[in-house]
Amino acid sequence: MRVLKTFLIMGILTTLFGCGQNNSKNNKTDNSIITKPVENISATKEQIERRAKSEEICKSKNVPVYKNPNSLFVETDEKVNIRTQDEVVDRALALCYIGLKSEGLEQKHLDQMDKDFGISEKLSPTEKAYAISNQPTEQQKVDANWRYESLHVLLWALGYIDTLSYPDKMCNVADDVKIIYELKEEGFRQKAKLRSKKEILDQADLILRLDWACVSARVKNETAPGGLDKSVVFERHHTLNWLINYMNQSWDDVTTDT
Repeated sequence: MRVLKTFLIMGILTTLFGCGQNNSKNNKTDNSIITKPVENISATKEQIERRAKSEEICKSKNVPVYKNPNSLFVETDEKVNIRTQDEVVDRALALCYIGLKSEGLEQKHLDQMDKDFGISEKLSPTEKAYAISNQPTEQQKVDANWRYESLHVLLWALGYIDTLSYPDKMCNVADDVKIIYELKEEGFRQKAKLRSKKEILDQADLILRLDWACVSARVKNETAPGGLDKSVVFERHHTLNWLINYMNQSWDDVTTDT
């Protein structure tokens, strides 16, 4: 779990809990499995070029690449409908809330955040169950805490973070949470600028290949290659699949097929 630090934010909660992380990665529920049968498709020029770009990044980090030339592709631009900017904003606010709950933020502050940011209407069914639980399990708290990595991806997608760094370490949660609290909901929504479909699909393709490498290593009882943090990779894959409407799945049901 992440260690809390307290600092003041004017005009919002009297205290905001920023976070540093430790290395309790093994406590994360590992849902990253090979779930989709091998496809044999005729890739478009766009898909081939996107794959080649991703594989160059993989090779530069000593991450193995998938060999079958007729499988493991994200959809083309014309077939993908990216989530709307408002959907992404709402999801980011929900993730910030459950992350702070996982830290043990006092209920009065969570209630104030709910009031200020309209959180309740933004939560998924699984998140609602967690939010109203007075005694959540340790696994629920750990899983909720890891959603900070999903928040980080959404902040990138909304233009608040310049680049998604190589996923070999956890994000700086204090910086991410501060963005939301300083802008408040109206400012956060108005200042957001959703990235292009191409940018999001490029990242979706890359994370698909990085997660494939992590899953492949796991089934061989090997460590994740290239220094990858498999849990960070999983969270990014989940979030990017949601962003590209992978199989039209809702947030709680998103799969990370490799």
